[in-house]
Amino acid sequence: MKRLKVLAVADPAVQSVVSEVEIIKSFERSTGIEIAMDVLPWAEYYASLMASFESYQYDVVMVAGHLWLYDFVKNGHIKAVDGHSESYDYSDILETIRHEIELDGKHYLYPFFCDGHMLLYRKSHFGDLPNVVSMKELCKLVEGLDPESQPFVQKAHASEIFQDVLPYFRSEGVEPFDESGVHIGSPEAVKALEQYIALKPYCDLEVANFGNEEVLDQIQTGKCQIGITWSGQIGQVMNENCVEPEDIGFASLDASWNVSWCFGINKYCQDDASAKAFLEYITGKSVDKRVGYYCGNPVRQSTFDADSKDNTWYEKVLAMVNSAKPVAKSDKTGNMMGIIAQAVHDAYTGKVGAKEALQRAEKQCMELE
Repeated sequence: MKRLKVLAVADPAVQSVVSEVEIIKSFERSTGIEIAMDVLPWAEYYASLMASFESYQYDVVMVAGHLWLYDFVKNGHIKAVDGHSESYDYSDILETIRHEIELDGKHYLYPFFCDGHMLLYRKSHFGDLPNVVSMKELCKLVEGLDPESQPFVQKAHASEIFQDVLPYFRSEGVEPFDESGVHIGSPEAVKALEQYIALKPYCDLEVANFGNEEVLDQIQTGKCQIGITWSGQIGQVMNENCVEPEDIGFASLDASWNVSWCFGINKYCQDDASAKAFLEYITGKSVDKRVGYYCGNPVRQSTFDADSKDNTWYEKVLAMVNSAKPVAKSDKTGNMMGIIAQAVHDAYTGKVGAKEALQRAEKQCMELE
């Protein structure tokens, strides 16, 4: 039997495949290709991924779409895709996602699910909020609540804080980095970070350590009244454990950011044909529907069309995916994100002031070779 080694990040979408064993077993039976999948926590994932580009460890790896694509293509880490079978129906993938997985006219990635900023709130406290909420409006909503009740939640773990502070930066017109350079030492960037920190007293005392699971628990159990999470987490927020699910409303942010988590073929892949067959299966229509139900954010128009009645958040998630702005292309994206994240977390936890932290990070980013 042929064998493919796959590296994936621990996320509800991946768990949908791991927990529904038949998804993988069905592919193995029909093709004779064994799938050996390693699933790692986000905090450990990137280092293992980069190690897989140094020598053969995995045939297929999970890639954070446009966030890493430019870097990985420039450095030859992943292979371009040579066409698709007719049954794969590439055109069914959302157009905005197709743009994210292509570069210079070539296709590199197979999209599996999306993650984008979504605001979830209790309608019993706020009524029906607009479909799109500005960051300034969100701050006013939170600051109008009683901080003693810890009514707000946002992820602030060091491994995720760059993505979660990004809407605050963008609300002040700050793009942390782009083709022209790094821009996080400006007064506007400092103001944005200070606003992010200003909402900390409205959160759980341990919020600086909060990742996906902690945020999910806060929203699902009603411990908070309003919070920001990923669209790819909503399916699990709204599962059978959710307290009064009919009370939860959904909105996107005017500064939402999203990324499509995808699979790519590692440059060291030992069987490209088998890898392609697996990736067309695991990102095809039937699996996309199951992933969408489980995690909350599929990638195909047909899934949104067929299941929006049952998954009431699909309409607003689809609007977010089609409007969210990606980060700029850079071959230093991963390194700059790490530097900025550490600086933001240091400021968030009171180790250093916002201005000093961001100016330090800007200097370090500019010194990258």
